[in-house]
Amino acid sequence: MDSIFSAEGRSIGEFLRERWTDMGDGLGLPHSMTGPVTEQVVDLLRPWADIPVGRTCPFPSFVAGDGFPAEMSVKWSQGRPELRILFEALGASRPVTAASNLAAAAELTDRLAAEPLVSLDWYRKVADVFAPAADQGTAPTPVWHSLAWRPGRPPAFKLYFGLYDLAPQKRYAAVNEAMERLGMGTAWADTCVEVARATMADGVERELEFFALDLDSSAKARAKVYFRNHTGSVAVLEQMASLARAHEPDRARSAFRTLLGTAPDAAGDTPLTCLAFRSGANRADESTTYFRVSSLTASDAEAAVRIGALMAHEDLDPRRHHALLQAVAPQPLNRIRGLQELVSYRSRGSEGDVSVYFRFPLYPPLAAQPSPVPRQSRVFLQEVESV
Repeated sequence: MDSIFSAEGRSIGEFLRERWTDMGDGLGLPHSMTGPVTEQVVDLLRPWADIPVGRTCPFPSFVAGDGFPAEMSVKWSQGRPELRILFEALGASRPVTAASNLAAAAELTDRLAAEPLVSLDWYRKVADVFAPAADQGTAPTPVWHSLAWRPGRPPAFKLYFGLYDLAPQKRYAAVNEAMERLGMGTAWADTCVEVARATMADGVERELEFFALDLDSSAKARAKVYFRNHTGSVAVLEQMASLARAHEPDRARSAFRTLLGTAPDAAGDTPLTCLAFRSGANRADESTTYFRVSSLTASDAEAAVRIGALMAHEDLDPRRHHALLQAVAPQPLNRIRGLQELVSYRSRGSEGDVSVYFRFPLYPPLAAQPSPVPRQSRVFLQEVESV
């Protein structure tokens, strides 16, 4: 995607403050309500928020295609918006390094312990599983954080471990150990067997890419596992979504077709599947499917039409999304592509929710992203199925 935004002379923190404020304005929220959360977001970004935006990214992050270390999103559920920011904390060293980012992430996680409703219990149980092994020269596992805020409630926080720099065997070994420690080993083992069977049947790679935790002590807290599907096949996405207990296939199929329009069997570039696990369950509890809507459309104007149709399908008011776009887009929507990067859909029985993920392209696209999953993963999955 080409650069859409310009932020010369501003820091990363100032730029993100502006975008968060624009999002709140687009949702029609008064500044008296959004102001305290805006300041909280900026505080989470310190001290690296003072880094100038510059002409090139200070550290190429996998969060966005141009290396910018943050994205924002809005989830619509039962007509109510939830505003979110996800980011990779940057380290204090110059130049920024992967190791300094990991130190900054650990410091931020410790700071979050003081937030209302936050629990680090799960994190402390598994953090060492994803820590780099100094004696083996293992690369640091990237750690991202997110804040999710529904007006009228305190923010909720999540933490993500990026697995994409590890070999497939190490990815599965780490998640296996983490899920056992969290008491979710049975449900995860069931998922591994089903993923292995499907991969052997259709030959499509389902790349294990992220492991995430709700930093929350409630019964609704989840551990989440993200797969990158190396296909545009909707049939594969339906199979992956069906691994979750709460998935409603007919409703989801209708939603997928509404979003995809005239090509209902082509899901675009490398769509994602997130499977959420909760304590006490013997299988995944929920599934969310992510479509890279920028790969399906010629402009953000077209993306907005498709997203509006999906929202209407779910009895959500598409005019609210269009108002949000008008507040956030720096140029006419028919002249840009990539502001609306991902659209996710989750069905939960008789209801579903829709999330839209916004990117803020500032830099030229990165020349290289993490490479596709090595082919030996298929052999490894076959070994998993045979256990």
